[in-house]
Formats: sequence, C-alpha cells, structure tokens
Amino acid sequence: MHELRIAKDRCSVVLSLVGGETISGAMFVQHADEVATRRESARDVLNAAEPFFPIETPSGDTLLIAKDRVVEVCAELPEDTDELRRASARTAVLDIVLCGGIVRSGEVLLEMPSDQPRLLDFFNRLSERFLVLYADDGTRLVNRALIERVLPRD
Repeated sequence: MHELRIAKDRCSVVLSLVGGETISGAMFVQHADEVATRRESARDVLNAAEPFFPIETPSGDTLLIAKDRVVEVCAELPEDTDELRRASARTAVLDIVLCGGIVRSGEVLLEMPSDQPRLLDFFNRLSERFLVLYADDGTRLVNRALIERVLPRD
C-alpha cells in the first residue's frame, strides 16, 4: 500500500438524487481496526463538513457526489451498542414528505434534552445534514434540507 493512502472499507449504498436518478455503489468509510470504538458509517461521511463524497459504481467508476443534491441514502448502519443512549431516547413515528412528493414513513430517535421533548424541537435543533429514519424496508439517511413537511403518527 502507498504510504500516503488511508485504508478504507466499502459500504454498499443506494442514493436517490434531486433530479430523480438512483445510483447504487459503495461509499468509502474509514477502515475498522482494533483501536476504533466503532466503525465509520455512511451517516458519518454524509454528515461531515465536506460538500462532496466519492462513490464507486459497480462498473468501477468513481463519482464525486454533491451532498446537497442527495435526497436520501439507503444504507446499512452499524449496530448501535450504546444501551444507555438508546434507552434514554424516545422514538417518534412519522411520515416525511421530501422534495418531489416522495413520502417516507418510519421512526426517528429523539435524542433531546428533557426540557425540549417535542418533535418540533428535534427538527429545529437538528444540526446533522442527514437524519436517520428507521423504516420497515431498511434504514434511510434523509437530507434534512430537502424535507418539505413532517406528519407525526403517534
């Protein structure tokens, strides 16, 4: 391996773009090793400050994708092993309407201070570019900037 290269693992994803295109491929995430507390995930890459990320297509091409143009990403996320964190957060069942009228249903994990427990507070204070939606058909990373409206279901 070249000395200046950083070891990366691949994470299978399916991207939906603003223009309606769907791209399947692999995102590059930090190589998992013994000292890492957890493996980097697609969520980490998408919520990092850089405006672009690479994806390798099945044909072997590498595309540079603008995060702002990604509506949602279907990806498998590493299992959350933080029991205390999961136990202290509550979930909200909702429908999210994205740009273009795409509707996604599922649950979000509300990690909020106890003095601001409302779903409105969650969305107004969310700082990550992509939020995690746990849906029946898998985990989706939804671009918060492309959400048109949210309908609470519980």
